Amino acid sequence: MTTIPESFYRVSVKVLIQNEAGHFLLIREANGMWDLPGGGLDHDETAEEGIRREMQEEMGIEPSFIALHPRYFFTFINPKGLPAANVIYEAKIIHHHFTPSPECEAMQYFDPREIEGITVYPNIPVLVELLKKDEHR
Repeated sequence: MTTIPESFYRVSVKVLIQNEAGHFLLIREANGMWDLPGGGLDHDETAEEGIRREMQEEMGIEPSFIALHPRYFFTFINPKGLPAANVIYEAKIIHHHFTPSPECEAMQYFDPREIEGITVYPNIPVLVELLKKDEHR
């Protein structure tokens, strides 16, 4: 078994795509769980490169806009019990015509207040709390 240093985090770059109503886009993976588009950042890759690569691999969609700076950064424990970090960038897409893959079988916008009934990764409740805090500012 590999010993993971205390300071180790698997870093993922994710995108927050919101519609006019403030609902955010999630994608459903083959395992039935919903998550933000994006994924693990490769070595020697910029955040923008990682986002573009992940969206292309997962969805077959090229983002039309990616913010220069992240909107959120937080840590959590992933489903494997390992520490993970998400760097969340706001992004936009021109269309919703995705190419299905094991990492994106479906796409749907969700109201942040209505995710309790769906199976989501542990990062999503953290994001929802941050969105709620921003709502009240």
